[in-house]
Amino acid sequence: MVWPVSLRTRNAGAHDPGRLILPIALALGLAVRLAILFYTPTLGTPIVDEQHYSRLASNLLAGNGFASGAGQLTSIRPPLYPGFLAAVWSVAGPLNFQAVRICQCILALATSALVYLLGARTHGTTVARLGAALCWLYPSLIFFNVLILTETLFTFLLALFLLLAATLVQTPRAATAVGCGLALGLAALTRSVLWPLPFLLCPLLAILIRERLTRRLVLSALVLAGYAVVVGPWAVRNTRLQGVVTIVDTMGGMNLRMGNYEYTPEDRMWDAVSIGGDKSWVYGLSGPAGQVMTEGKKEKWAQRKALEYMRAHPTVTLRRAFIKFADFWGLEREFIAGVQNGLFGAPLWLSVGGAPLIIGIYVCVVTVGAAGIWLAPSGDKRLQVVLLLPVVFIVAAHTIVFGHPRYHLPLIPILGLYAAATVTSRIPSPAAASRPRLIAVTATVTALVAIWIRQVTAADLGRIMSLLNHGG
Repeated sequence: MVWPVSLRTRNAGAHDPGRLILPIALALGLAVRLAILFYTPTLGTPIVDEQHYSRLASNLLAGNGFASGAGQLTSIRPPLYPGFLAAVWSVAGPLNFQAVRICQCILALATSALVYLLGARTHGTTVARLGAALCWLYPSLIFFNVLILTETLFTFLLALFLLLAATLVQTPRAATAVGCGLALGLAALTRSVLWPLPFLLCPLLAILIRERLTRRLVLSALVLAGYAVVVGPWAVRNTRLQGVVTIVDTMGGMNLRMGNYEYTPEDRMWDAVSIGGDKSWVYGLSGPAGQVMTEGKKEKWAQRKALEYMRAHPTVTLRRAFIKFADFWGLEREFIAGVQNGLFGAPLWLSVGGAPLIIGIYVCVVTVGAAGIWLAPSGDKRLQVVLLLPVVFIVAAHTIVFGHPRYHLPLIPILGLYAAATVTSRIPSPAAASRPRLIAVTATVTALVAIWIRQVTAADLGRIMSLLNHGG
């Protein structure tokens, strides 16, 4: 039998530093969030994506359906986050962004609780407490609690899915399987990057679960059924509306095209959306005479053109894949850029102190966490697979499409658990560690450091100096 918490950890509980660290972290994180909320009562939605979600939620609240305006039904975005906004505003009043921020702080606290339960199951209570404390205090996660973006909700649902998947692997039950599928479906309706994951997850669960073959297949089918209950009705609605198969949204093919065509910028590839004229990603889009091109049909055209370009230019595609991977793991610069561009009216102390704190903690957590994947894995190898599956899947997807640094944020709680496991475990000395493991750790850390050096020297040094000069 596999126990989620080792007896040694339980017996050492009286000397567990996390017993003190976790309550201190909870109090400090609450104080920081309250201080930030004090400065944000008049903050609107300065980011374009925030404005899109706000418009969709307002139309839901007005009875227009999932639409960009009256009579303008759309599938451009996943539906759950605008639905979340509309639900909050139905109670707190339309466009009450402060109420949304308070709810997102509550979701962040719930995410930390899920991280604790997940860490207790995979590594023991000491790691669970430190991982939960790190999740609650992580600067960028606090920052995104304030923004009207999907990160907070998606991180919560991803953590819920991982906890249920890990529980299912260790304690197979039908209710857990259905809950796992439901959580994954809700996560996919928040960020569409996850909607294909069941095609890998369900066969994998049939291998990882230790039951007779028939029961393993039934449990995997129940996961898929739970997922289908959530995603299926929305996919049917989208497909009918768009005239082509559309599962969650119509952004996937468009993003693929922007990241893979002749004029994709190799610095900040997501900026392809701002390129106009005959270099625009939509240049050449046209349908049969007299036929309206729906969002879904435009997406299929963009997807087809992107795949054609990738097949015709394999070397360019491979080089760009390395750049996208580097962009995905790039330094967390959203706060710096927002302050520099005047999007946030942050006080001077937060503007000057927040930037190096965000970057410094990110570098530490990702470096130590990535090393911990090799040096401090879960004692149950099956749980190691469960934890790393969404990491590998999400990174691979953004390496193909385009990688923005904010897209790695929901993976930070997972890396935080590995970082906590690394600092609390007895790591073997270089002489005792296996050669493949040492090579893997060295290569991983070296790659991350190279990514950050390239980013700072190529793009961010001027921005950081400008912010520091502004602060002075």
